[in-house]
Amino acid sequence: MAQTSTQVVCPNCGGTMQFDPTAGKLKCIFCDSLFTQEEAEAFFNQQNEEEEIKESGSDWGDLAENMRAYSCNTCGAEIICDQNTAATKCPYCDNTTVIEAQFSGAIKPDFVIPFSFTKEQAMEKYKGYYEKRKLIPKDFLTGSKVEEIQGVYVPFWLYDGSVNIDAEFEAADKTETDKEIIRKIYKADRRGTINFENVPADASKRMPDDIMDSVEPFTFADLKPFSMTYMPGFLAERFDVEGDDDLQRAEKRVVNSAKQKTKDTVKHDEVTEKRGDYKVNYTKKKYAMLPIWYLTTSWQGKQWNFAMNGQTGKFTGDLPIDNTKLGLITGGSAIAAGVILYLIMKSLLVPVVAALIVALVVCFSLKGSMRPVHNATQANEYMDKNVKLVLSNDTYLRTERKQKQQNNSSSGG
Repeated sequence: MAQTSTQVVCPNCGGTMQFDPTAGKLKCIFCDSLFTQEEAEAFFNQQNEEEEIKESGSDWGDLAENMRAYSCNTCGAEIICDQNTAATKCPYCDNTTVIEAQFSGAIKPDFVIPFSFTKEQAMEKYKGYYEKRKLIPKDFLTGSKVEEIQGVYVPFWLYDGSVNIDAEFEAADKTETDKEIIRKIYKADRRGTINFENVPADASKRMPDDIMDSVEPFTFADLKPFSMTYMPGFLAERFDVEGDDDLQRAEKRVVNSAKQKTKDTVKHDEVTEKRGDYKVNYTKKKYAMLPIWYLTTSWQGKQWNFAMNGQTGKFTGDLPIDNTKLGLITGGSAIAAGVILYLIMKSLLVPVVAALIVALVVCFSLKGSMRPVHNATQANEYMDKNVKLVLSNDTYLRTERKQKQQNNSSSGG
């Protein structure tokens, strides 16, 4: 038996409505009428009260354990999708079908950030993203299907809490004279707390974690109470990673940030952590749907994933490298540096060494620009700027002196 699905229809003409990121309202694709979320919800709730829930009599037999059948309310077709799909497109009428059961009860999201960019804007962002990269192979561009970019509401867990800090550092202030290096050594004790709010971790097994980390940060001041009226026109998923299973990802980030922020409170020339105890206390966990424009394309037997933050427009994704172009740019930079130094110094050793260093720097820099996707290690954007210290004590321990080596300009006989 197919489960219930729905389209949000226009109160004026009965046509299908979709969320318009530009207007921030629902828009009818037929008569162009615009409605606020409150107006659409009122009409939608009235429909549910007046109409009986439609059930399909088709028998699909034994569906796979993780598959479900849903009935499209626009054309009546039954749609097969997996159990975590929350909004999908009907392959027959192309209307977005919202699966009501995925947004109800205990699995109803708490919040949503609506899309701020249209599909056309996302396509332009993607083109601008790869056009800046000079090392991209030409045939990758011809095979890329930019028109297939999709808007997806991705499930995320958002974590609030604090980190209790008890740390000890060895610090030093360094001065130099003509004859010696002087280091004054201190023991620096720090105890305190730092709060964090809305540290995100995606709750979808299908979305690569590093891609989702790389489109951050989100601006959570724009969080809105969840409403299904933001879903039409976009795809969506229900979470398939439990909130407790994502805790470790969030914890690593807040601890790393807490360590660095605590170290920054030690105002000496050299600082080394000798002991650190960072205990994370969670106070709240929220379930939110966050907007992502997502594109997957295949090239030379490999899948390439690209994503854009649907709120901020930040685009990310690893790109293939044309090694011939890389070699020409790297070699050209090295030769130019070597020739300039040779003309200045009239010797070979230093220019050759410098050319090799330039080649390595240019090579790694260019490769890095083509492979920006990474797992997040910090949570600075979601934490207090400073640690609230209850103990900040620097104790002088000793002074160390080291004689400088003297260069003999002449030798006696």
